[in-house]
Amino acid sequence: MRVRPDTVPQTRERDWLVTCARWAGLVLLAVLVGLPRPGAAAERLTVGLTSLIPSTIPLYLAKEQGFFDPEGLAVQIPVFSSGTQNVQAMLAGDVQVAFGSIEVLNLKKVGRDARFFWGIHNTMPFRLYSRPEIRSGKDLRGKRLAVSRFGAQSDTLTRYVLQHFGIEPVKEAAILQIGSTPARYAALKSGAVDATIMWFPQTLIADREGFRKLLDLSEIITEWQYMAYFAPVDYLRTHRDRVVRFLRGYLRGVRLAKQTPEEAIRLLMKVLKYPRDVAEAGYQEFVPSIPEDGRLALRGIEFLIDAEVKGGRLERRYSVQELVDPSFIEQLARGRRAE
Repeated sequence: MRVRPDTVPQTRERDWLVTCARWAGLVLLAVLVGLPRPGAAAERLTVGLTSLIPSTIPLYLAKEQGFFDPEGLAVQIPVFSSGTQNVQAMLAGDVQVAFGSIEVLNLKKVGRDARFFWGIHNTMPFRLYSRPEIRSGKDLRGKRLAVSRFGAQSDTLTRYVLQHFGIEPVKEAAILQIGSTPARYAALKSGAVDATIMWFPQTLIADREGFRKLLDLSEIITEWQYMAYFAPVDYLRTHRDRVVRFLRGYLRGVRLAKQTPEEAIRLLMKVLKYPRDVAEAGYQEFVPSIPEDGRLALRGIEFLIDAEVKGGRLERRYSVQELVDPSFIEQLARGRRAE
């Protein structure tokens, strides 16, 4: 059959359009395969907190606003009274990712390799308060100091502060396990202990109620990994995509908290039960300094290792590299540059 010359361009154009449509379909399919499927069961991720503090607000904001939903995640946020309990939950498999600091070394001590993978708060928020009649840190010799649990961050810092004042922990000053920061402040008010290190908002309340601030720990510890996300190495390896999706949702919460202070303050009042003035003060002290790039306070982590070694609580000195997995920070940075 003879083909009419005027139909050739139309045939070629039709074939070209069909080919383009097929390629577009393949590209769309590839994209959809990489995204959580609508209606698919969300993957559960439990993020353990050591306490409720203003630095947690971006996480709660991300959950409240549904930022984890498009990532295919159902995020649970249990709150423990100490880092020690958080570690125990992680060892039991009940917590996959946690929010803390010294706990990474505590996991090392029991043979579980864990790494910091995302920085949350890189400054020192702790202050040492005492009963009004104690006038200086050197007066703590023979006194009782409260910590949350032995081996927790508050314990490590309390021992370091006592040594800073020339006092041998335990031998020259008693260290008592009391619990959370509110519990320690209640013990200080009742006279059950003589001093304790605390953070916001108990520091604000202690100032108002006439307790003596003996030391702002940021004066002697200038860089500190106050809070970071960490997880067991095997979980980070086998569930890398899940952790990356969690960080994407979390970062949306960080940005929203910074862009809309009123939303963050509202949530501080709701979740942490702060009155308005305390919520505003907490926002100003913590939220603006939360890093959006996830950077970690490497010198602060090194200080943490040194304190544990000097205190005889580590069998060997770990390098900072043995406690950190920077690959998530690098991957998210590449993603931002590509946007």
